[in-house]
Amino acid sequence: MENWIQTLMESVFKKVDKQSIELTTSGKSKYLSLIIEERYGFLLSDRNISRYYTGYITGETKKIRPNKATLNILSLYLGYHSFEDFVRKNETREDMSLRKFTDKIRNLHIKVWISFGINVILCCTLLFCISRYYRKNCMVWMNDHYEKIRCSGLEYETILNEDVLRKFKKNPDHR
Repeated sequence: MENWIQTLMESVFKKVDKQSIELTTSGKSKYLSLIIEERYGFLLSDRNISRYYTGYITGETKKIRPNKATLNILSLYLGYHSFEDFVRKNETREDMSLRKFTDKIRNLHIKVWISFGINVILCCTLLFCISRYYRKNCMVWMNDHYEKIRCSGLEYETILNEDVLRKFKKNPDHR
């Protein structure tokens, strides 16, 4: 996207250089601001235009990214319907192929993350259900002691009581 903004700015200021007799950045910016206001009724300050010029053309300052409306108006000034139209009509086959490829990669990344998220949720749900199913919440008397078991409705099973499970054992000497 940044490359396209750079290309747009270069094209705009080449056209300004051809149409205007102004030589200074300030003069070119005022000229472009007036043209845009007269032709399209869009207020674009000459200060912003100067910032675009010094950022994108001379590289003297940091680039300030224009908003979508500004990009559309500057594209309109060049004879395009919108910034998207500017990009579409100036794209080479390599650019189109690269854009389609990156779109496919982006969509693939999204699908991978979504499927990963779904799988994590399914695995957690499955582990939760399994742990609940196999939890040993009951106990049953086995010969001389109680043993933990999974509640299953057996006749002699009782609800798990940890104290009874640990302490209650049949004395081996007692017959």
